Amino acid sequence: MTETLAYEVVRTYEEFELRRYVPHVVAEVVVTGSFEEAGNRAFRTLFGYISGQNRSASKVAMTAPVTQHDAQRVAMTAPVQQRGTDAGEYAVAFVLPSSLTLDHAPVPTNPEVQLHQRPSALVAALGYRGRWTRASFERHHEEL
Repeated sequence: MTETLAYEVVRTYEEFELRRYVPHVVAEVVVTGSFEEAGNRAFRTLFGYISGQNRSASKVAMTAPVTQHDAQRVAMTAPVQQRGTDAGEYAVAFVLPSSLTLDHAPVPTNPEVQLHQRPSALVAALGYRGRWTRASFERHHEEL
């Protein structure tokens, strides 16, 4: 079973939840392209990292969520998605398993993969089904 980033439900609304996510470590890649292209290209690079393309050749379990936001954004807060132009720079991140700290996560061999510690964050979360596309993001963003 895939580990999911731990959170506490602060309040439940009819359409969404307000959640407080715990501090966590991410492996992140910044890529240029359209919204969908960026996600696909970054996913392959990050999947390589968790598949053993790191100094210890260790495999790292896949977790949820995968996050994507504008690279120009100064700070990332848990799995919040941020608007961006169709073509631009996007930061895409895999949340690492809770057992890994920044000091104990495998060191990436690909310089595009950067490890970061993320602080606790209060986040509005809206569930959805279907494919992650720019149009889907915009529709769900407006709902939220």
